[in-house]
Amino acid sequence: MESVIHMKNTQENTVKKPVFSEKKEYRPKGVQETGLCFVGHEISEDRQVMNQFLHYDQLYTIRHGKNSPFFIGLLDGKIMGTRCPNCGDSWVPIRTHCWRLDCKLQPTEWIEMPLTAKVHTWTVAGWSGRSSLKRLPIILVYAIIGDSKVAIANELHKVKPWDVEFGMPLKIVFKPKDQRIGAITDFHFEPADNWSPSPMNAEKKRIKQLVDPVYEWVQTLK
Repeated sequence: MESVIHMKNTQENTVKKPVFSEKKEYRPKGVQETGLCFVGHEISEDRQVMNQFLHYDQLYTIRHGKNSPFFIGLLDGKIMGTRCPNCGDSWVPIRTHCWRLDCKLQPTEWIEMPLTAKVHTWTVAGWSGRSSLKRLPIILVYAIIGDSKVAIANELHKVKPWDVEFGMPLKIVFKPKDQRIGAITDFHFEPADNWSPSPMNAEKKRIKQLVDPVYEWVQTLK
């Protein structure tokens, strides 16, 4: 009897290993990375599993597992979210299970989200790592994509730091396909085409006074 139970458990624990048929490397030839750098990825033939290769002094493999469709979606220029089939809540960043008590960790389903969002909150970075110094000041927003119940962070471009507003409509802009690596940096936010900033007010003036010295300092960088 024990051997029967053992065989049953073994069968239940058997996991079909993904077959990786799509591989891409983008490690520059002759370059030895001294910092954080994505150097490649692989995707299974059913496009359900993705691993990424990250170099930071040594090579790491990031196994995305059930979250893989989100990162594969970035390669395809799509924002993939998840939705609970029980309560209908959706999320980006994704959740593999619904956290509502009534839903009892219901497994979620994948959905393609719209390429539109709105600002939940934001910050303006006046300092960064060496590689981004000349890009300062950087606007980092937490934005709600579609009807997601949570916000996702990314950079906001093509707007003055003092003109950002709560709830302002955004569009999602992807890099050209040949430059995407399946990472969050494959896209950024920009103001929606029909949006225009409100007139200057006291708070905007205060932010501008804080940001202007950063612009002046960046001009001195070589």
